[in-house]
This record gives sequence, structure tokens and C-alpha cells, in this order.
Amino acid sequence: MHISEGILTGPSFWATTVAGAVVMAWGVRDMKRFVKEQPERKPLLGMAGAFIFLVSLIPIPAYMGTCSHPCGTPLAGILLGPGIGAALSGFALFLQALLFAHGGFSTMGANVLSLGGGGSVGGWLFFKLGRKLGLPLFTAAALGGLMGDVVTYLISGGILGGHLAFVAPQPQYSFAGYLAVIMAAYLPVQGPIALGEMVITGIAVRSISRQRPEVLEALGVVSRATVVLLLVLSMAAGFMGLASEARAADLIAVRAEGRPKTEKPKTYTGMDEKVNEAMAEKAGAKAHTPYINLEDKGDVWNTILLAGGALAGFIIGRCWHLLFVRQKDTVGTSNHSVV
Repeated sequence: MHISEGILTGPSFWATTVAGAVVMAWGVRDMKRFVKEQPERKPLLGMAGAFIFLVSLIPIPAYMGTCSHPCGTPLAGILLGPGIGAALSGFALFLQALLFAHGGFSTMGANVLSLGGGGSVGGWLFFKLGRKLGLPLFTAAALGGLMGDVVTYLISGGILGGHLAFVAPQPQYSFAGYLAVIMAAYLPVQGPIALGEMVITGIAVRSISRQRPEVLEALGVVSRATVVLLLVLSMAAGFMGLASEARAADLIAVRAEGRPKTEKPKTYTGMDEKVNEAMAEKAGAKAHTPYINLEDKGDVWNTILLAGGALAGFIIGRCWHLLFVRQKDTVGTSNHSVV
């Protein structure tokens, strides 16, 4: 999820910016170590960065006239490590803010924390937890893909809700109330997208294990399976309870506005505008126009979007064989999949 330009101010801006910078520094350090230890796999960094940039930019039409996008960071975190996945998301977010008015420079730290920290770290952690519990590779990777997205939504909603509840001049709800309403709005749209990313992540990791199992050899596991199982179950139960409470809060908010639940907008609206910006404006933290707003330039924006997508697609296609094509000189050893 992207928090738009200008919403976060004061302590929220400084806290998220500093925290995002720390995450980026951690990721860049891991990238340098990765390149030094495995120089032959350096192109994977470009492939993963292009994947995150492209996937988190494509709008997917969804529920009630809204549109949103997958994260892409859980898969990057599983394959390359959480720090690298978080850093690559930061580079992708910078380009998206610079060229496409997605997110913003003033909210860069918050977006790195949610999309990068939440997606990459959450996906990597739950993948490792799943493997420690003895789950098959496909299931563990699918769990990582799903929960990486869920953690992203929770962090994004938590940052936005915290700012609106404690910093914005006209808060409408408590922090818990904001988090409930935000999650209620996210759930119908982001839920199906998270399920789709769950399946794709599982298929991708299983395919890599069959074609290039050496890519997954460096992944470790977490000890104390009983504690892990309790953690997974408690987080799942908490999220389900939050979703139920959020749906009730959303119904109350909609009725208070006097708008029928079945009313549909005429055009697809991004979740960033429909939820994040709308709630921020009511709390007196209105988002301002992006510093570089090519989206209003018509065909200029379309051309840049097409060029960016084509370049990202070229990078992914150029490096595809590094993950998904079995090398001839390793046929004898690559038949043993990681199960």
C-alpha cells in the first residue's frame, strides 16, 4: 500500500523517515554482502527489483469500483533475504514516486516500512516458520506470500491510523477505531489479491526448487516449533477478529454518511485515494499534489508508464533463466528438489 504525499507530517514524518532509512541501510549492507559472496547471482537483484517495481505498480480492478496492486516483496524476501527485499522495494518506491505519483517523497519512509519491511520480512519469516513446522515447500512459500501481504496492510494501516489518531488536527476515531475501519476497507479488495499472491509465490518457489534448487540452499529454519505454531495461530485469530470488528465499524461509518452500501462509483479509484487520502482529509491531514505529477500529463504519463513496464519486463525476461531454466551442466544434480 502507498501512503500519499503530504499526509504524514511532524513526528510521524520524522519517525517513519528515520526508520525507513535504517531499513534501507540494513538492506544495502545485505546487498553488498550478497554481491561479494555470490557475484554470479548479481543479476537476480535487478530481476527482483524490476519485479517489485512492476507488480506493485499495476492496478488491478477490484471490489466496489476500486483497484489495487499486489506487493511482490514476499517473494523477493524469501529468495534474497528480508533486508535485500526491503531495500529493493525502496528503490522501486522512489521511481514510483518520481515518475508515477504513487506514494510520495515525504512518505517514502512509511512506504518502505510497510511494503518493504512488512512484505519482505513478513514473507521471509512466515516461510521459515512454515518450513520449521514441516510444511511442504509450496505451502510454506504460499504462507509467506499471504502473510507478507497481510503484514504489509497491517503496518500501512497502523502508520496511517496512528498519525490520524495522535497527530492529525481533527481525529475522527481512536487508533483502534482507525485501524478497524482501514482494515475493513482493505479487506474486500486486498484479500483476493493477497490470496492470488499466495498461490503465485508458492508456485514460483516450488518451480525454482525443481529447476534451480541451489538458489534455495542458503535458507535456514527457526527453532522451537511449538512456539512458532502458537504464534501463527494467535496472529491468524487476531487478524480474523480484527476483520470482523472492522466490518462492523465500516457499516457504521457508511450509514453515518447516508450513502447506500450498494452505491458504486462510475470509475475505478485506487485504494490509496479511496481509503487513505479520504480518511486523512477528514482528519485534517489532506494529501497535497505530488511534487512531480506526470499523471496529469496524459500521453506523457502513459508513455513513461509503458516504457517503465517494458524495461522492467525486459529485465525480468533477461534474467528468467537464472531461476527457472535448468542449466545443462547441472542436470545431474538439479533433479533433487527441495521438498
